[in-house]
Amino acid sequence: MLKVSNLLNQLNEIAPFSDSEKWDNTGLLIGDEDDEVTGILTALDCSMETVDEAVMMNANVIISHHPLIFPDLSKVVNKGPGAVIRKLIKNDINLIAMHTNLDHQKNGVSHMIAKALGYPETEILLPEVGNFKKLRVNINAEDKNTFKDNLLKNASVGNMGDYSEVSFEYEVHGQFKPGSTSNPTIGTPGTLEYVDEYVIECIFDGRDQQAVIDAVKRYHPYEEPAYDIFSLDRKADTGLGVMFDYGDTLGSLVQLIEEKTGLKTVNVVKGNDRIIKKAAIIGGSGMSFAGMVFNSGADVLITGDVKYHEAYDSKQAGYNIIDAGHYLEVLMTEGLRELIKERIDVPVSASGVSTNPFE
Repeated sequence: MLKVSNLLNQLNEIAPFSDSEKWDNTGLLIGDEDDEVTGILTALDCSMETVDEAVMMNANVIISHHPLIFPDLSKVVNKGPGAVIRKLIKNDINLIAMHTNLDHQKNGVSHMIAKALGYPETEILLPEVGNFKKLRVNINAEDKNTFKDNLLKNASVGNMGDYSEVSFEYEVHGQFKPGSTSNPTIGTPGTLEYVDEYVIECIFDGRDQQAVIDAVKRYHPYEEPAYDIFSLDRKADTGLGVMFDYGDTLGSLVQLIEEKTGLKTVNVVKGNDRIIKKAAIIGGSGMSFAGMVFNSGADVLITGDVKYHEAYDSKQAGYNIIDAGHYLEVLMTEGLRELIKERIDVPVSASGVSTNPFE
């Protein structure tokens, strides 16, 4: 039996909710974590028609990209978002939002758009500098393997990209004198002890620091384990947008987007006539990052919600911009369905309801 709480844990593996922007509203917005999941519907937006679709499919969980509830919602009445909220509750349907946390993953919304265009091989466009830390802990030779196995398998350490249980070790020589009231695993109170030890090193997400320290104390045989924690300046495997190799004209890329998505391009800013070697995508509204995008080596930015002055300034700067519309993000419904289906054994469908406000 899959409960909503179990589903949230699986979704957190796909796109950690802690990766959401501070202003965002993600996670379970409406519902009960103890509900059993009968079916899941992925959607860009949760509208009245989306709820009807979920009811028809016997799906009691809707996972939308855009949050229905934002902090400025002050009342729930039978119009606007309130009407949708009331309908969800009446039909006992849970609503989960995966917004900026899904945007920031290497296989997130922008990657899903690139994949739908026929370019699944992407790299993160604007990588984040991760909150990485390194654990360095001393352990005696006899207990080294047991301690290391427990730490790597049960604590949030040793994860590097697509690799897990990563650690490094080397021999060291140490000394210590136990106090008169101590209960040492090795040595005698009041006597200076010399030991041959190993140092084990592994990295971890800085947000997990206290849990990592707790794990060291739980699995280490010493009464007072010796450990250090260092902060690292290292790029994370998360970030905003993606970039992929293209190798054709701006016009051909516009044509490709329209053919693959069935959506009409809003506008195109032609800043130069060069071949598009590297194409960048930021789903939704990405013009505030244009300078960084082109400094990263991109030849065109595909995004939405491009304003007149942003377009004007881009053309003056020689930047190519394709305003494919914010609704281009609808491609995430199928992309998210695929990611969820790989993990759970309940029916998962992508919404077929159009919530495009310009239609």
